[in-house]
Amino acid sequence: MRPGPLIAIYVVLLYAFLAPLVLFGIYVLFDALGRSDSGPKKDNAGHNMEKKDPAVWTAQDIAAFVDQA
Repeated sequence: MRPGPLIAIYVVLLYAFLAPLVLFGIYVLFDALGRSDSGPKKDNAGHNMEKKDPAVWTAQDIAAFVDQA
């Protein structure tokens, strides 16, 4: 076989094997950039009312919420 088609086959195989690794690396990079903790910090003292569903609040959660207001 002539060298031109062999080089083309090798390049296609190289891309076929390395493309998933490169795409995974890009995914990991963007995932790491998206998880930066540079935003404002919220005070986590006491009960965290923003994350807990009000439908499942206990009597203590309701009392804590009323005391906050």
